[in-house]
This record gives sequence, C-alpha cells and structure tokens, in this order.
Amino acid sequence: MTSVVVIGGGLVGLSAAWHLRRADPTVRVTVLERASVGAGASGASAAGVRAMGRDPAERALALASLARWPDLDRELEASTGYRRGGGLRVAESATELAEARADVAAQRADGVPVELVDENDARRITPGLSSAVVGGIHCRIDGQADASATVTAFANAARAHGALIDEGAAVTSIVAERGRVVGVALKDGRRAPCDVAIVAAGAWTARLLAPLGARLPLEARGLQMLLTDPGRPALLQVIGRVRGQLSLKQLQSGAYLIGGGWPGEVSDESAGRGQVLDESVSGSFALARSVYTPLEHHTVAQSWVGVEAFTPDGLPILGPVAGVEGLFVAAGFCGHGFALSPVVGDVLARLALGRDPLLNLWKGLHVERA
Repeated sequence: MTSVVVIGGGLVGLSAAWHLRRADPTVRVTVLERASVGAGASGASAAGVRAMGRDPAERALALASLARWPDLDRELEASTGYRRGGGLRVAESATELAEARADVAAQRADGVPVELVDENDARRITPGLSSAVVGGIHCRIDGQADASATVTAFANAARAHGALIDEGAAVTSIVAERGRVVGVALKDGRRAPCDVAIVAAGAWTARLLAPLGARLPLEARGLQMLLTDPGRPALLQVIGRVRGQLSLKQLQSGAYLIGGGWPGEVSDESAGRGQVLDESVSGSFALARSVYTPLEHHTVAQSWVGVEAFTPDGLPILGPVAGVEGLFVAAGFCGHGFALSPVVGDVLARLALGRDPLLNLWKGLHVERA
C-alpha cells in the first residue's frame, strides 16, 4: 500500500490529501500540521477567488480553478461561503485607464473574460465608487469565499475520505535514502515512514527542503488584513485597483474585509506569527475609503497579519524536487494561492500517484525555475 505524507495543513495540503483519497482509496494519506489546520496563511487569507490580474504563467491554472469553485460545496459536502459576484479593478486617472485597456487585451488573449468599463459602467456595476474612479476592468467570474469555512470544509472532506490529519505534529526533517523519500522526522521524536512526501508548508518549506539540496528562494512576509464593523449588504464585487494595494469585499456578515498587500511585521517566523503595523492600518483603510465612499461610515474593528511565503517573481513553486524521488512541493503562493487550491491539490495528488499531472496548467511554475 502506497503511503503519502503531506506536510502542512493549509488549503493546499488539505486539498492534496482529499484529492489523493478520492482518486485512490487504497493510498494511506497522513497530513502533518505543526499547529492546527488553517493556522498559517490559509486561515488569514482574504479568500478572494479571482482570475483577473494574474501573471500570464498563472492564468490557465486560475481559470481551471475558478471552474471548480461553483461545485465545490457539493463535492466537499460542506459550505465554503463561495459567492461569484464579479471583480472590479478601478482606474483613477487617464493613464491608469490606458494601462487597463492594454491589460484587458492581454488577459482576453489568454481566455480571461475581462472587459474594459468606463466611469458610468463602473458605477453601475458598483454603486458607491468615489469621484476619483474614471473606469476600470470588470471580470464577471471573480468572487470570494470564507477562509475559515473553506479550510474546515477541505479538512472534514479529507477526513471523511479516510485521510488522517495529525495536528500539533511539527516536521523537523525529510528523510531520504539512496535518492528517494523514505519518511519524515517529527519534533516529538516520531518518524513517519512514507513512499511520497508532499511539502506544502508555506513559509517553512524552504528550511525543510534545504538539507536535501533544494534551495528555494522563499521569503516570509507578513500580509495585513482589516475587518470593519458590519453594515447593510451593499457590495457584491471584489474591488481592487489597477495600480494595486487594495482588495475590498463585503462579507455575508455585512463587515468589510480590506487587504491588498499592505505589510505587517513578521514578529516570529518560526511560530508563524505576525504583528500589525499602525501605519499600514491607517494607510490601507484610508485608501479603501478613498475608492469606496460607504466606508466613510465604518471603522476598523479588527486587524491581523498572516505570514506568507513569497518568491522573487511573485509566482508559486510547484512540482517534483529534482534528485529526490517521491518528493513534491507547492509553496510560495505570494498571498494569492487561496483560489488555486482545488486544482493545485489535484495536481499534487496526480504527481504522487504517477498520473497525468495536467502540466499544461502549470508549466511555467515548476521547481526548476526557482
């Protein structure tokens, strides 16, 4: 019987475990999570589900992933809180609108269903935009989900299909003999033998792979999120900017969730803890209010920082690790991996089982480029 250990109990690891057991119930699958499932970047995510604004190397993967989201609740037999309300990236000058026009053409050439909208259409799509908005890019298939609910749904589905999820199980090293994986060593002294290891450990991935000769250029960064007090339901779309640093959505509770890459401080990388920066809180909220006027009647109720792994080119690292048979990695999602988790998990399961890995979707992301 094949034995697979998945290191990391975030969305990618949980998705891999679920896809593995669903594809082959004879495979023994164990997820080892150093804290609790979703305690890392997945649980702190803004939970955007978007195809718009992706790097060209990521677009095929994003489109395939977005095609999965509408049926995920049925597949997982649980609610992810997914809603497809569309996405709008606003332009705030004629120069930005010209950039948006060129961006629309490039994305449409890769099959992303975006359209350029003028000032009137932008306000029709999203009432409440400020006078600074002169148009933007609209993507009807973008949406959002609930980060906590999605993590729980994937974890419960993996367990229901027979995967073991071991929380509080910190992996200290991956054991390889004669060029192939044979197990992993845990902090508590245990050793978990396996035929295949999948490393989806976020900011801790690089240190696990370095002793095996895989030097991945991953950097831990803190990403800050803000949550306002609740209001009446008004915003269906996920709002961003053509020139970045805004991700704004309204949750089903009526509260607004604000992110977009504002930095927090990584106070303890080894524990995955981040610290909120006051200047990021004030800057992020002020920017959001300058774009969407209903926020003038709200205040920040909560803020937090999630620790995420970044790569120099802003693209994730995915695939087999050269020189070590049976070792696969998925890391460095740079704050935009939440939406990709259904297909990335499927890819990892296929790699582990020796099946068609859908390489056409991620051919620009494999480990060798790192």
